[in-house]
Amino acid sequence: MEPKLISVEKMNVVGIEVRTTNQEEMVPATARIPGLWGRFYSEKLSETISGRKPGGMPIGVYSKYETNHTGPYSLLAGLEVSSLGALSEGLAKVSVSSGKYLVFTAQGPMPQTLIQVWAAIWNHFSKGSKYKRAYTTDLEMYRGSETVDIHIAIQ
Repeated sequence: MEPKLISVEKMNVVGIEVRTTNQEEMVPATARIPGLWGRFYSEKLSETISGRKPGGMPIGVYSKYETNHTGPYSLLAGLEVSSLGALSEGLAKVSVSSGKYLVFTAQGPMPQTLIQVWAAIWNHFSKGSKYKRAYTTDLEMYRGSETVDIHIAIQ
């Protein structure tokens, strides 16, 4: 899988957020991400976010990295908004950094395909990629039930 280099403009995303680690996500009893996305969809949060862009797709924003992919980070499940107003109780916001991103596309049944692509991403960077991860904001942009573009911020 060869990623595509693109530029991303700064954007604001509003949704619900959890703090976790990849180690915790490997164990079903401690995994928080499936519950985050389950809540996003079951509570129809995409319909309640003020200022959301029309036709916006769900976005997962990884941010607040403590170190790298082995340390704690936050994941926000939400939608891009055109403006940031007062947030409803329980919602959080993240400003996505503008800059260069490598995009990896995953197609297939979720979440298995997504898990496999994240493993391929970690492998890509551990094998001496000419790009270095920035660990600022990374994105999962869902284009359908079986297609997601994973944007990795690079230095």
